[in-house]
Amino acid sequence: MDDIVTNLVIEKQFDFDDLHPSSLDKRPEDEHDIEKSTSTVVEILQQLQRELCLIKLCWPDVSIMTEDLYVQSLPNTYHYVNDKERLLLWYAENFRRQFHAKYANRRPLLLACENECGVQKFVSTSIKRSTLPYPELYTWHGCVQFISDNIVYQPLVKAFIMVSKQIWTGMI
Repeated sequence: MDDIVTNLVIEKQFDFDDLHPSSLDKRPEDEHDIEKSTSTVVEILQQLQRELCLIKLCWPDVSIMTEDLYVQSLPNTYHYVNDKERLLLWYAENFRRQFHAKYANRRPLLLACENECGVQKFVSTSIKRSTLPYPELYTWHGCVQFISDNIVYQPLVKAFIMVSKQIWTGMI
């Protein structure tokens, strides 16, 4: 994301060195200046949103050699994209293009994003949501009924005494 923002700043040629405290106190001369600056910000944000939702269909070899111990401890599936995932990303990109052609006014879908290693992976819940094994949990009334049926409240014997390690070890 930093690269996208940096590129946009370079493209728009924002010069932050010219900002002095005295120049920050200046008020815009008319409402047109305010609308112009807000429309520029809105355009930049829309462009960022479009670029973040793009699916990259090229897979460069990623080196596992890094100084970050957390990244080194991750499994190999975090570092590489296998053939099935590549096919799935092709399908997702095809779906994204069709969706954008049919619904141009809607915001773009996030179908793939980069993981901790910078490798783009498919986000499966975007197309088909996962279902819960208990259909009664889909409504608040069903949730309340489920909780009242399955959770038994037991008041503490000494409610005003803080729980200590000894109490927890005695319960185990």
